Amino acid sequence: DEVQAPAAEEVVTNVVPPTPTSPSPSSHVIPSLPPHQSPCPPQPQDAEASSHLYQQVLDTCSDLVLRVEGLENANAAKKLEIVKLKARVKKLEKINKV
Repeated sequence: DEVQAPAAEEVVTNVVPPTPTSPSPSSHVIPSLPPHQSPCPPQPQDAEASSHLYQQVLDTCSDLVLRVEGLENANAAKKLEIVKLKARVKKLEKINKV
């Protein structure tokens, strides 16, 4: 539990809040562009910002994967320790009965 609390706090601080969406209009008509116009290509700044955000998400995912692996290893070590302690308790109980 001690390991999970700081991990959760760090994850919360790294989460990027979702961008607010505007409320949907009451009518279901979606305006379309005239056939001769195409949507504007993304600006270099937008592409750079998207690339940066994408890299942040990848980095966060990589960090989380490493943290999960570490927690799984710690969990396995604790389980092994519990098995060893249970065997020791049985041995001591057996000695005390004699």
